[in-house]
Amino acid sequence: MSDEVHGFLERLELHPLAIETCLEAAPVTRLVAYGNSLVVPFPVYPAWPPEDRTYLIFICLPGILVTLHREPIPVLTHIIDQYADGMRFHQLRTSALLYQIVDHMIDEDIEFTRRVRCELDDLDDLFDEDDDAAISRAVPLKRQLSRLGATFEDQLYCVEALQTIESAAFRVDGLRDYFRDAITHLEHAVRSIRRQQHHLNAIQQGHHLKLQDKTNDQLRVLTIISTVFMPLTLIAGIYGMNFRYMPELEYRYGYFITLAAMVALALVMLGGFFRAGWFR
Repeated sequence: MSDEVHGFLERLELHPLAIETCLEAAPVTRLVAYGNSLVVPFPVYPAWPPEDRTYLIFICLPGILVTLHREPIPVLTHIIDQYADGMRFHQLRTSALLYQIVDHMIDEDIEFTRRVRCELDDLDDLFDEDDDAAISRAVPLKRQLSRLGATFEDQLYCVEALQTIESAAFRVDGLRDYFRDAITHLEHAVRSIRRQQHHLNAIQQGHHLKLQDKTNDQLRVLTIISTVFMPLTLIAGIYGMNFRYMPELEYRYGYFITLAAMVALALVMLGGFFRAGWFR
């Protein structure tokens, strides 16, 4: 398949370095301008939930815009359907067509941020009902947020860089306001993702505090039990010593008095802990 693509790109008379950029297994977000061509690897998430991002590579030539992608990009089909129904470009230029595609993708990105917000709201409610289920959803959601944030930042870099390009293949005069509008939307998406990341971190921190409170409660109970039994163990240890002459051994009611003293001591200590608020 790469040989077919390579042959197709050669027929477009692209520079060898531009062809190399198009065929990279893992493209890097950057603008590559050679001669009368401009190559723009644009990172996208084709669907939700996002697992692995892909790249839509734009090849801009005078009067021609070619797109390369390894995964299906539903936005492209949607754009084709819209313009087949009579929708028109802002200008009859390669840059205008590229803007339309990028604008539709940014709208899809904004929809992703809304879905993230809904997922976080559901996750927040789930933490009050089932902590284990919430944690199992929080981990992949955190990974998705990180990937979306990186994608939006790379997209923002691309759109900002496109405003500085002036060549035979790509001119933005007359479209700068549209590109600035796209930049504003991407900046909003980046800020939204960062807010959601802070929100998720706050949710996880609240969960950790709840776990810490549960652990502290368990430790408090263990501490009370240990503290109560320490003097009882001391008394039992003293009377368990094998000395021949111990005054209490010959006393008829010594056993019962010792048991009563141990019970009374335990009750007094439990009462003291209760008044101190250790059972709250």
